[in-house]
Amino acid sequence: MLLAPALALAEPAYQTRTLSNGLTVLVAEDLTSPLVTVEIGVRNGAMTESPEFNGLSHLYEHMFFKANAVLPNQEAYLARARELGLVWNGTTSTERVNYFFTTARERLPEALVFMRDAIVSPLFDPAELERERVVVTGELDRNESNPQYHFFHQVNEHVWWKYPSRKDPLGTRAAVLAATVEKMRTIQHRYYVPNNSILVVTGGVRAEDVFSRVEPIFAVWKPSARPPLEEFPLVTHPALRRP
Repeated sequence: MLLAPALALAEPAYQTRTLSNGLTVLVAEDLTSPLVTVEIGVRNGAMTESPEFNGLSHLYEHMFFKANAVLPNQEAYLARARELGLVWNGTTSTERVNYFFTTARERLPEALVFMRDAIVSPLFDPAELERERVVVTGELDRNESNPQYHFFHQVNEHVWWKYPSRKDPLGTRAAVLAATVEKMRTIQHRYYVPNNSILVVTGGVRAEDVFSRVEPIFAVWKPSARPPLEEFPLVTHPALRRP
């Protein structure tokens, strides 16, 4: 009984494995949980964005939850998510974009396939892109109505003076309004490859069971010839020009 609080706070044990296509898989077991979370993280975000692309990693995040080669429109995507009982979300930061689905652990095989289809074969339907462009510029509106945002943004403009777009995940209105399907494909082909990503599975699962399932499911996801951050190197931020 004395040990119970410490055990409850202990982090679950985890194991990692790299698939043949370069995808890193991390599994954290918690066999007391009736749930499982499937998450993919991609090395993308503001650090990869020139001014022309500033904010498009975030827009891509929004487009992730849309049509793909298996689900022809967002309505079909949402219907399938409801069938699986999913809770889902995604976030964009300076150095990564991530997506996750949480569901009952019995639905793990289907959740893995659902994630695979979304990450491998997005359609970027122009009508859906236009709708999400409005949503993302609405986020810009909300931030620009907050004085703290302007203070934070101006500090970043001075600190990262040569490449400020590389530290601004929210991006610029001009870049978001100029987004095209072709630019979404550029992000996909450069960064959304298995050798630039990690698959994390947590909850009421056995690591060996997960590893045995993910290899055949994600084998269709083809790696890039070179690691993306080698082929498209990140900038080096220079020192401040003055105090």
